[in-house]
Amino acid sequence: MTSSYSHDERTPARVRRFLEPLLVLEVLVLLAVLTLMLTASDSEGLSTVVKLVGPPVLALTGTTSLWWAMRVQIRVEPDSYTLKLWPFWIRTRVPIQSIHDVYVREVRPLKQYGGWGVRWKPQDILYSVGGTTAATVEYHHKGKDRKLTVTTSKAEKLVTTIQTHRSVN
Repeated sequence: MTSSYSHDERTPARVRRFLEPLLVLEVLVLLAVLTLMLTASDSEGLSTVVKLVGPPVLALTGTTSLWWAMRVQIRVEPDSYTLKLWPFWIRTRVPIQSIHDVYVREVRPLKQYGGWGVRWKPQDILYSVGGTTAATVEYHHKGKDRKLTVTTSKAEKLVTTIQTHRSVN
């Protein structure tokens, strides 16, 4: 019996090194805004500043936190290959028997797909939290050939595992 494969691909370390101090700075600014809101006297000028600065800082902090925590969960079971973007409910599952090709390739998520996260093009889906080395499976679904690509630091191992599962089925 073929064993399962599981890997969580996180935002690359070089990106996380940039995001961590940015996130700390954003949280400090957000705390300062909240402190001003809660402790300052009810002056019109301060109220206006808090109303103007608070929402954008909160939105920026939330976005940075999400990007820092995001990961792609990669799972290969004997009968299926599944990608999920955590913490969202976005998931793609491909039956192993529908896969007709699998290979490693270089991708440029921003240039080729318009960004990171989950990106859809006609018959082509990308899961990426950073990086350029990717594993791509070509499969047949509802009468059409499709591609599912994930950027991962373990692309070679993922491709080998999927090939092994295909040869068993």
